[in-house]
Amino acid sequence: MRLKFLLILLLLLITAAGVSAQGKGSIKGRVFDAQTKEPLVGVNIQLLDTETGTSTDVEGNFRLTNLPPGSYRLKFTYIGYEPVVRTDVVVSTARPELINVGMKESYVQTETVVVRPKYFVDEVETSVSSTLLSREEIRRFPGGFEDVVRTLATLPGVAVVSEGGRNDLIVRGGGPSENLYLINGIQVPNINHFGNQGTSSGALSFVNLDFINSVEFSTGGFSARYGDKMSSVLALTMRRGRRDRIGGKTTISATQFGLNLEGPIAEQGDFLCSARKSYLDLIFKATGQPFVPVYTDFNLLANYTLSDRDKISFLTLAAIDRVDRDQSTLENRVRNAGLLNNSQNQLIAGLIYQRLLKKGYLDFSVNTNYNRFRLNQVDEFQEDYFKSKADETEFNVKLRSYFKLLGSGGLYSGVTMRRVFNKNNTVFADTVYDRSGRRVPVSELEVPQVTDVEVSAQQFAAYAEWEQDLGNRMNFTLGVRGNYYDFIEESFYPSLRASLNFRASKRLRVKSSIGRYFQSPSYVWVVNPFNKRLKALKNDMVVWGLDYLVRDDLNASLEVYHKSYDDLPTGIVPDETDYLVLTNTGVGFGGREDDFQSFGYIDLVSNGTGKSFGFEVLLQKKYSEVPLYGQISVAVGKSEYTANNGLTYPGQFDQRFVLNISGGYKFNSRWEISGKFRFFTGAPFTPVRVPSENNGVIQNLPEEYLSDRLRNGHHLDVRVDRRFNFNRWTMILFLDIQNIYNYKYQVRPSYDFWENDIEDTNSIGILPSIGISAEF
Repeated sequence: MRLKFLLILLLLLITAAGVSAQGKGSIKGRVFDAQTKEPLVGVNIQLLDTETGTSTDVEGNFRLTNLPPGSYRLKFTYIGYEPVVRTDVVVSTARPELINVGMKESYVQTETVVVRPKYFVDEVETSVSSTLLSREEIRRFPGGFEDVVRTLATLPGVAVVSEGGRNDLIVRGGGPSENLYLINGIQVPNINHFGNQGTSSGALSFVNLDFINSVEFSTGGFSARYGDKMSSVLALTMRRGRRDRIGGKTTISATQFGLNLEGPIAEQGDFLCSARKSYLDLIFKATGQPFVPVYTDFNLLANYTLSDRDKISFLTLAAIDRVDRDQSTLENRVRNAGLLNNSQNQLIAGLIYQRLLKKGYLDFSVNTNYNRFRLNQVDEFQEDYFKSKADETEFNVKLRSYFKLLGSGGLYSGVTMRRVFNKNNTVFADTVYDRSGRRVPVSELEVPQVTDVEVSAQQFAAYAEWEQDLGNRMNFTLGVRGNYYDFIEESFYPSLRASLNFRASKRLRVKSSIGRYFQSPSYVWVVNPFNKRLKALKNDMVVWGLDYLVRDDLNASLEVYHKSYDDLPTGIVPDETDYLVLTNTGVGFGGREDDFQSFGYIDLVSNGTGKSFGFEVLLQKKYSEVPLYGQISVAVGKSEYTANNGLTYPGQFDQRFVLNISGGYKFNSRWEISGKFRFFTGAPFTPVRVPSENNGVIQNLPEEYLSDRLRNGHHLDVRVDRRFNFNRWTMILFLDIQNIYNYKYQVRPSYDFWENDIEDTNSIGILPSIGISAEF
């Protein structure tokens, strides 16, 4: 019934809007040297499949006007530089489409150079395990809810999180705390609503996709420029706002509504701002849940050009998360008793100054990150037995630079200082409920009853990395990095990283990297004074890969990786916590469901080890003169961890095989359809028993810890987009249907204390969503 209503509404809107007239649009942008950031003057720009073109001015800017709405491809050529093709440039009548293009210097010495379109110039020439996505590629992704993190979760090397409502990035057998987030070069602890304390995961990204210019996601082998994380780097580059007039966008969908505004600041600046609020009542009530998550977020970005070589930018992001509970019936109170009440405020604010030098650039940034956690758990009588108030504040100062030296070589360097203030007041009642619903003394959970700390700490980091091009066939990097953490006893950790990129032929490229990666213990772990003895977590990683350009718009790649973990935090109490490795936990919302262990309040030692290895195959087709785009990927891998008890367990998301097929077709400037299919083998889980049939406990721990596996799963998501271009404004309608054939895939089992039964199937099933946005 709900799907029928949405389809009827969509049909009516399309019919009503079909009589509108269509205006013209434009493309504006800037072209610069990819390494030095110096603007390039006189770059030739051609709109493919047309006779339209232009060139850049003395500041590297260009503009193409009077363009019919639609999807375009732009080719950039410049003497001494590799040609670049930008695809999926969507022109509308609402605002100019803004793009930035970095071009890499070419060292070809021959007199005759054949210029060919290079759709994969970024992907092929960056380091191993790196993927670049545009805003448009993320927006149209089926089942992605226009969420950058949710879209990346379908790339090769990222595990499938079957639990609904989660944005966990589990990369190549790692844990949910091992992901680095950067916004315009500023490091932030998390970009998700309802984030888990001590991890970088959550439910939904609070970064507005409309403000993103591009996304680079590395699943391994990243350089010495990035540190304090062991598995992946997600770097968001934000776009600048329009400078011709005030404009904006309103969006209403099945899950949220929001408003964007953007426009000029005097003659040399611009701003972007947005506010969004969720309404998930329909979805959660349809699945019979007695609670509804409520989130609100705000984004504000501003840019100002001080001179032709100096610019300054500002950003602030805020997220407010609450959970509304229906406690009107005893059944609801029993069900809600198993849910950790999670209220959060997050704030990110930063200022960035960039100075272009003669052969390089200098970036200076200051920012603060604030996380306010208010957690509690109540029983069916609404009595608290767990309360936690935590405030984590970071102040960061970063200086980074690049200098081009010795012709084809360059030096990246940087220093970072972080000051951390951690205030934590956590109290357990004398007796608490454990995962089996039993009222037990708090001492049985091996957690301190009262934690009341207010501490400050400092972190320092410095790196230097040499990058050298050896003609057009080979590139290598060699970097060294040092991290210092003053809140643990062993404070200094140096690391060395290297990579090699070799072009064996015009179409074949070989890549490899090797390096050591360190990560500091989470702040919440070290509120327990015993855990100051922990060491930084360590990962030695090797990656090797091949890229083969089948045709200009079709690329195939193969990568093999091996990760060796050491000094991982693990529990120490025999048969109680000594089977836990903390980086192998934390997926979920915590609390009573895991005896509060994933927070890290328990005593820990750095005796855990682990390893992860596998290979990935990716075939990717870019949008070109053939208006079909998509990718097929296969990931095969294995991960395992050895705990303090000497036993080895599989990783929580040790999915041995994952197949992703996604893509779409653009019929014309108005209609587009896309789909995504995933097949994945089951992840490990700990069997759940009915307590009355199992000596009063729901899990036999540690004997059966991660001893079983979920069934294989699969689902298909489909999305349809319809664009309407009016004079000076645009409307986009979309219908996004997740799990279209309503497959009830298995999730990790849980015990229903009200029904006295075990649940292990996804309760949502098919999930249709309609969205309407108007851009002006």
